[in-house]
Amino acid sequence: MKIAYVSTHLPTQCGIATYTDYLIQGIRKADPASEVKIVAEQGASPIKDDNLEVIPCWDRNENYVDPIISHTKGFDVIHIQHEYSIYNFDDRLPTVLQGLDEKAKKIITIHCVRPAQFSERGAVDENFAARIATLADAVIVHLPTQEAILTRLGVPSKKIHIIPHGTELNDEDKEISRKRLGLPVDAKILLMIGFIKRHKCLHIVLDTLVEILEKFKDVYLFVAGGLAPTASKSDIEYAEFIGRTIEELGLQKNVIYPNKFFPNEDVPYLLSSADIVLFPYYEEDRSASGSFHLAIGAKKPIIASRTPKFEELKNICDELLVLPYNSSGIAAIAIRLFEDSKFRQYVVSRTEEYRNYTSWQAIASQHLQLYQEV
Repeated sequence: MKIAYVSTHLPTQCGIATYTDYLIQGIRKADPASEVKIVAEQGASPIKDDNLEVIPCWDRNENYVDPIISHTKGFDVIHIQHEYSIYNFDDRLPTVLQGLDEKAKKIITIHCVRPAQFSERGAVDENFAARIATLADAVIVHLPTQEAILTRLGVPSKKIHIIPHGTELNDEDKEISRKRLGLPVDAKILLMIGFIKRHKCLHIVLDTLVEILEKFKDVYLFVAGGLAPTASKSDIEYAEFIGRTIEELGLQKNVIYPNKFFPNEDVPYLLSSADIVLFPYYEEDRSASGSFHLAIGAKKPIIASRTPKFEELKNICDELLVLPYNSSGIAAIAIRLFEDSKFRQYVVSRTEEYRNYTSWQAIASQHLQLYQEV
């Protein structure tokens, strides 16, 4: 089978680029005979290998219609990875979908669906998602909430396929990872990972840490990240607020906050170093989280906000989901995970089951099955 992917690609620092790379690695393992081509945005590294080619040939700030159409000719399946910030909301992407080879099957993964009531553009976001879904032969989403919105907007349900976000398996040793990162070897470590942004609610976790320290003294919060290169004024002010709050709460000895970017090669060790990974985010986008799946891949207990982004956690253990801003709820779950070995083992076992179910090779096989069906 000849498959062309339209996406960003590495080394571009973009979640979609990383996602596409993992997916293609899984595809090549599941079906080594497949011929794969990535029609990538500029910034990707060109590759020419056995059955794999990466051609950086388009730019989101220019008219990318002709480059994408010309480089996807002759393929059986053309699979577009969509995210709003990459393709914007104009006529270019719909024009691409209409102009692709008629013999090819057109598939689009819509990574985020933003409801009108939560978008500064009103109904523009959800209507654009419905428009491109209508022009495709098949649509992949990661979550049932995404499917529900597209169905409401008139996209036929038989066209929509829920395939979970993939999971990279990670079996790095916790003690070795902590030594590599200079972390306390014998302590209890809570981890938050990624760029510092207001909606990730780090301030809520600081209140959580205060409560946990009343029970245990050997607990540290490791904030593995810093401000993004494109950080907004609001994010910068929030990071400053976090620094002040750590001092005001007297948490300087229990918060490990290097305030720096960690490269991809450090991520497996960051996650393996943790006892619990926290996602107390508050956002209304319907999209899956790559970091969340990396934590699953490391077999780590997760505590997350009961929001659409982390609805998958109920497939592991619904008791790990808490209402947004509930610092006491996060503390209560963390304390139980530390104290109740049977509960922790149940969570770890369920996490391992779900990581295997969503491994990239398993997810790639689901993609290949869909390609064959269409």
